Amino acid sequence: MIEKTKLTAMLGEALQSSPADETELVAWSGSNSLTRFAESHIHQNVHEENTYVTARVAVGKRTGVTMTNRLDPRELKAALERATAIAKVSPEDPDFPGFPKSDAAPAADTFSEATAAMTPEMRARAVGEAVEIAASKKTTLSGAYRVSAFRFAVANTSGTEQVYDGTDAFLSVFATDENKVNGATASYARGIEGIDVKGVATRAVDKCVAAANPVTVDYEPMDIVVEPRAIAEVISWLNFTAFGAKQVHENMSFMAGRFGEKVWGENITLTDDAFDPAGIPVPFDFEGVTKKPVTLIEKGIARSAVYDSLTAAKDGVANTGHAGSAAFRGGPAPRNLFVTAGDKSRDELIGMVDRGIYVSNFHYVNGLLDTRRALFTGMTRAGTYLIEDGRIAKAVKNMRWTDSMMRFFSDVAAMTKERETIGASWGAVGSVTTPAMLVRGFKFTGATEF
Repeated sequence: MIEKTKLTAMLGEALQSSPADETELVAWSGSNSLTRFAESHIHQNVHEENTYVTARVAVGKRTGVTMTNRLDPRELKAALERATAIAKVSPEDPDFPGFPKSDAAPAADTFSEATAAMTPEMRARAVGEAVEIAASKKTTLSGAYRVSAFRFAVANTSGTEQVYDGTDAFLSVFATDENKVNGATASYARGIEGIDVKGVATRAVDKCVAAANPVTVDYEPMDIVVEPRAIAEVISWLNFTAFGAKQVHENMSFMAGRFGEKVWGENITLTDDAFDPAGIPVPFDFEGVTKKPVTLIEKGIARSAVYDSLTAAKDGVANTGHAGSAAFRGGPAPRNLFVTAGDKSRDELIGMVDRGIYVSNFHYVNGLLDTRRALFTGMTRAGTYLIEDGRIAKAVKNMRWTDSMMRFFSDVAAMTKERETIGASWGAVGSVTTPAMLVRGFKFTGATEF
């Protein structure tokens, strides 16, 4: 990871060398370390250190973007020249407001020295502890333990200068018995201090043991108790299709044309808050703008999307500080999502079901069937059980489903008071913090053979 003063000096010098009217530089410098294991044996250790800079320039109202990890002054200048050449042949965007000026973001103390210093030997010992738990129940483990440390910086010719240091850690565990029955769980945190290796392994193994001898049940709409990991998978897809102003402008979002209307149940409030310590705070976005809390859905009513400088200019509203990477061009997106908690325990949710399904994970989810209705399809996986008379009765084979997430979140009967933070499935630093839910009448459409 490049030293902070060196990184900021490098960006400042590069800005001065730009031939464009306006210039923005975004640097991401850090390391990723990964230990993979299968059948209770480590089979891969990977460590990567890299620094890359995304250069976005403006020539009038034309913009161009390029990226490089070659960081000497000559190469950075060449990257800026390439971006400028792209801008000159790109179409004008009459709504382009220029690159934003932002004051320094508040500090977010989320850097874990222990995480940054974690060695392969330390990860191997952690995997060994998990494997011992699995062996005691005659199961094997597969999965991965990843840690990262990074420095994120943004500078532009409007005067914005931001730098942030962060870490995160992720452990996924997939337990399998001799009959290829599975149970899985995962944990995500800002550092290894928040990863309970033995707890994660125990939950995965217990799910695997409980999933033995699964039966097939008739597929039909049924009440389900859904764990936070499955809820987060759904919300992550909605993050991609619905919650950004770009998706609203393109009439892709289920909220487009429905702001101020009830779209979910009144017991559901969804917010994005980059400074809530329960998530993974990153205090500014890819334009260097300080993030603002946003209420997306309030008691079931669609309230707002999130904005970057371009979409805010188009709508004549305040920029909320949710710009994504200019290289991706996906528009603004929330990265620290929170669903308000309920007042029940997990056992109380199960006790409210006469006959239904307990869902640990969703798998092969596709949220693009009909984004205006938030129509999704997918499967259950690695921990699916039949609930009868308010108790988990037996394991069932995985099931296929197709349902509208507008209906799904409108029929939430109850939620747990405990919430879990799940790492972003879209591959960036971010999270979804959500309770477990009891959803009435979930639409199962078929069965699987496993």
